[in-house]
This record gives sequence, C-alpha cells and structure tokens, in this order.
Amino acid sequence: MGKYDEDGFDPYAARFTPDENVEEEEFRFIESMEYLIENETDLAGRQMASFNLASYYRNIRKFRLAKKYYEICADLGDNFSKEQLGFIWYYGLCGEQSFEKAFQLFRDVNFERSRYMIADMYHYGQYVEKDIDKCRELLEDLFSKVKKERSDPRFFISTLFPEVALRLVQLHIEEEKENLLDLYCLYDARDILAIRQQRAPFWGNIKTMHRILETTKNLCGTDYRFSDLYDLLILDTETGLAIFDYNDEEYRIEIFPHDGEIIYQFGDKWFHGAEDFLERARIDNQQITAIYDLIFNINFLNMSD
Repeated sequence: MGKYDEDGFDPYAARFTPDENVEEEEFRFIESMEYLIENETDLAGRQMASFNLASYYRNIRKFRLAKKYYEICADLGDNFSKEQLGFIWYYGLCGEQSFEKAFQLFRDVNFERSRYMIADMYHYGQYVEKDIDKCRELLEDLFSKVKKERSDPRFFISTLFPEVALRLVQLHIEEEKENLLDLYCLYDARDILAIRQQRAPFWGNIKTMHRILETTKNLCGTDYRFSDLYDLLILDTETGLAIFDYNDEEYRIEIFPHDGEIIYQFGDKWFHGAEDFLERARIDNQQITAIYDLIFNINFLNMSD
C-alpha cells in the first residue's frame, strides 16, 4: 500500500486525454481548459474544464497539478473530483498520505468505487479499525450489483466488476474458501479489463490486470493457461523472447537485463518492464493493447513461468 499500484481506473480521465505525442495538441488543450476555468460563466462549463485538466494531468502522472484542478472542481461542487482527491490522499500521490482524509472523502461521496475503497480500508485497518466482516459485507453488496454488468458490453468501460471480483477472490483465498467460481470470476475480470484498456487506455488498468493474473496463477498453479500478451506481466524472467503475428507480419519482443532493470526491446524502442511495454508500445501508431485481440500465434521462448 502507499503507492498508486493497487487500482486506478477512472472512466472519465481517458476520454479527455489528447495524444501525448502531439505537443501542439497538448498545449492547445491545456490553454483552452485554463481559459474556460478563468472565464466561463456557466458553472457546469468550469467544472468540466477543471475536471478534464485534472484528469489529463493524472493520466500523465503529474499528480500535484491533478490535485490542484481536482480541488478547483471539488470547490465548484463536483463529487467525482472529491472522490479523485480521496485517491490522491489514499495513495500519497503528492508526497503526503492521509487515510483519514481519504476515508472522509470516500464516505462523503458514497459512490460505488468509494465504497470499494472503504472496504479496503476495513480490510487493512487504515484509519478505521480492521474489520474483515465489514469489508466482506461491502464487497458482497457491490458484487451483487456489478455481476449483472459482466455480460453487458455497455458497461465494460465503467463497471467495477474486475476490481470487486478480484478483491472478493483474494479475500476467499485468505480465508481458504476459494472455489471454482472464483476462477471463472477472474477469467471474466481479465476479459472485461482487456476490453476496457482497448477502448479507454489508462495505466491503472495495466496494474490491476497484473494483480488479476497473479491471483489467477495462484489459483491455477501449473494449469495456468497463457493466452495473450498480458501474460508477460507474470512471466518471471530476466531474458527471453516473445514472438507474435499481426496483419500477417511477425513481431518480436526481446527481454534482457540492463543496468539493474529488465528491458523490453520492441523494434527500435526500449521499455522498462512488462507494464511499461503494455502501456506505451505501439504498432502502426496504435497502442498494442488496443489491438490485442488481433494478435495471434504468440510464443514465449526461453522464458520461465
């Protein structure tokens, strides 16, 4: 805990993020949002501009600027921004962590994701007294709502099913009550999260996927089924080669140690491990996670698992 590695899904942030490789577009986006914040007379317009800008800065990990604009939006009465401030305080993204402030913000807005975070706080005893029964009660109540969304594509971007299912399965494992239904929930969580990342890319999705796959492998053991490039997240390796086909062309990912870290070389670009690769790698100017379902004949060579 204490790092923004556990969760991070924001269904709003990705919608407003311009192409990070286009500096002119970035400049114009920031300038236009700041102009609206200062000059827009309509309250909803100022809220939208401040939320868009805060979400943009959070997506590129400039958390102090994100906090500044979420606070502006929250002062204008926006509860979604209050929830985002709760995440900032919970994970200490600006250098200071406060479970008390996070809990108060999550409790005040009372959104589904906030209740999910409160469940975590009861699980770990963060600010509140540790209470596994309360944690389970909150998670099971959320699961009764989100499980209906796992088969409805309209909800794949916004549903909390992957996160809630993962937490419940982890709780079952801790209590030694895991079962086959837990495994099916994790398979569904993986599929939904892959579609979410395809439609609305966000680095927090990759981190959640990592935890889903680790938990799945924990349940499956040697029977774990490797199926796509996301499996790179749990292949324990310092050297290796991944080969796959896309549009009748073969692509290679070379993995090797360099200066104390594991490098993924893809074409002429280097990436700092599997998460960085899945977040930033592109083919034909498309993020690799946006075309994951069009990638075939994946082979992991000389890699331990």
